Amino acid sequence: MNQRLGWRRTIGFGGLRVGASILVGSMLVGCEGTLPPPSDPELREELGIADHIPIHQVLLSGRGDHTRVLPAYLEIRSGDIVQFRVMDRRVHQVRFVEESLALPHRDFLESTGQLRFPPLTEQDARLVLTFEGAPAGDYPFIVEGYGEPREGRIVITES
Repeated sequence: MNQRLGWRRTIGFGGLRVGASILVGSMLVGCEGTLPPPSDPELREELGIADHIPIHQVLLSGRGDHTRVLPAYLEIRSGDIVQFRVMDRRVHQVRFVEESLALPHRDFLESTGQLRFPPLTEQDARLVLTFEGAPAGDYPFIVEGYGEPREGRIVITES
């Protein structure tokens, strides 16, 4: 992925890119057992992501003093892309739990510039992460916004 990833600003690190994108996109919903590979056609086109690379969505929203993270658990493969997308008008801060990351996972995130991010401050803002070359294992994260922080986990399985 040598093209610029997402938004009006792009942050790039060591050949991999991280960005937050302000776009209007569609959410694909299907029946269990018949789901197509995760995708987002607009994001794929804007960022030049190859068709064979799955794009997983984590939707962020809230109501009252509750923050929602859907899904809070993702199982992906090395090379997949994960995007966190804000569905409301609230500020959401996504961060990996550094003290809970195994050293190889922390090193991967740090070397690719994906360990820390600015907050997502607008509806439809996106944080796009690539796990190309990521070691298998657990990548716990927290989303802070309103009320208690919500925990989540990205698990990279062996291919």
